[in-house]
Amino acid sequence: MFDDLTVFWLKHCVVIFFMTFLHEDVAILAAAFSHVEHGMPLVFAYSTIFLGIITGDLMIYGLGHFSQRNAWLRSKLIGPKVERIKLWLENNLVRVLLLCRITPGLLFPTFVACGWFKIPFGRFALITTLSGVIYSSVVLTLIVVFGNLVLVHLDYWAWILMLTIVAVFAVRKALKPRFSGSTEQSMDTFTSSFHRYLPSLKHTFTGMPSPNGIHRMVSFAERIPNGLFYVPLGIRWLLLSVRYHSLTLPTVSNPMIETGGFWGESKSDIMGQVGAKYQPCVAEYTILHRVGSSAQVDFENALSLMNQKGLDFPVVAKPDIGWQGYGVRLIEDQTSLNQYISSFPIGEKLMLQRPVNQDGEAGIFYVRMPGEDHGEVLSVTLRYFPYVYGDGVSSLLELIKNNPRTKLRADFHLGAKSEHLGFDKEFLKMIPLKGELVRLSFIGSIRVGGLYRDASHLITAEMTRKFDEIACSMPEFYFGRFDVRFESTELLQAGQGFSIIEINGAGSEAINAWDPEVPILKLYRELFKTQSLLFKVSAINRSRGFKSMGVIEFLKAANRQTQLIKRYPPAG
Repeated sequence: MFDDLTVFWLKHCVVIFFMTFLHEDVAILAAAFSHVEHGMPLVFAYSTIFLGIITGDLMIYGLGHFSQRNAWLRSKLIGPKVERIKLWLENNLVRVLLLCRITPGLLFPTFVACGWFKIPFGRFALITTLSGVIYSSVVLTLIVVFGNLVLVHLDYWAWILMLTIVAVFAVRKALKPRFSGSTEQSMDTFTSSFHRYLPSLKHTFTGMPSPNGIHRMVSFAERIPNGLFYVPLGIRWLLLSVRYHSLTLPTVSNPMIETGGFWGESKSDIMGQVGAKYQPCVAEYTILHRVGSSAQVDFENALSLMNQKGLDFPVVAKPDIGWQGYGVRLIEDQTSLNQYISSFPIGEKLMLQRPVNQDGEAGIFYVRMPGEDHGEVLSVTLRYFPYVYGDGVSSLLELIKNNPRTKLRADFHLGAKSEHLGFDKEFLKMIPLKGELVRLSFIGSIRVGGLYRDASHLITAEMTRKFDEIACSMPEFYFGRFDVRFESTELLQAGQGFSIIEINGAGSEAINAWDPEVPILKLYRELFKTQSLLFKVSAINRSRGFKSMGVIEFLKAANRQTQLIKRYPPAG
């Protein structure tokens, strides 16, 4: 039916067709090679490339569509990075489908999102077919012309060189996250997917001692990579485990909290344990379970829940399972809330909490020995949000880069970290007035450049009594840290004028040790002391009949938290 040469060409076509599913550019190069070196008719080359690319595009759309009904596909393909494209698609479909053809890492999640969000198939097919035909035609034509003019005279070595170049780019593309920094920048070219935290201008930290005048802005410990810094603490943990005959003994430090509050615990469950009498001390919140396949349904549920709790915008959105401020953001309006929910992992819970509009923030570290009626506040740490002071001459960008503290975490504020929203270029050009304080982030975690100051000298009998009463109102709570916002240090000392924004359990550190002026040996001494207290409290609870978690279960909780953090929307 076909002569031998036609059969030979058809075999090439089959290979090239399936090659488009793996990498379009490699398939185009292979088609050009078959034409230039083996004389395959151009109609065969173009037709095969067109058919392969279009088939692959429609298959990816189909994967997104069928994920609606297949739990396994949904779990593998649909995540916050896919869901955050929804508003982008609705407003810029044609430009998006054209852009993703040439942007590394963007095509697959975008086409999956088209199927997942049920973008009309006819419209999708028309646009992607035209974009695929135009792109492949231009690239294939250029390579064929180049091949006929140059490569054919350089023999196979030239083809090998071209294939190597394409392969290198393919490997780099494969190793990159599906949403790289360049991808995020491409998305921002068309629309801002998230509202960024706007700098607030003022002259002082209201209700807090001025941070001015400290001699050291960055501690030596902050310059040590975490993996190296925590080695001594890991060794000490092992030694304490040998002494107490259990590697996971701290999971019973707070028996009514999952893992004792070491990791993977529900923040809302812990705050819900505060007794009714002391609930007014807790900043009001509601919980949204992100269950729907449609973010719009969850968004409407969120508005209803906020209304029931009397919450209005702005509102603080944060993951229920959180750590160091990952995913925490101030939400200004309904549009921002819809965007945040769209990018939040399906099946997980998020908190919507009343923002406490006070600069004062502190970590109150508390310990009570099981069996004793009262505990004590062991340390108080003042937490200052990342900031710079204007000089009337330098731009915000220059201030961030020249400040010894903020330049250490400059990537977070300049948009180079996918887990944190940086400032737009226009804001970075802003020149604050001399003496003007510019807040760089809503969250004050040391992870993004927050400043911690030891303020244990503020501890009073009134403060201790108040937090002891709150802790004792919780079932079996013995070890942890109350993160609070407060009006003034004077009121905090009197046990008044504060709101609890979070309660941490066994995973708490005595964060006063991270004061830049605390020497590193003293820092380790404080952290070792905290570890010893943690094991001592847990050993007493074990003697009361509580059983610690198994190692595997403990590690699974850690892994779950780690994986969730990677999927949370950027913090603000």
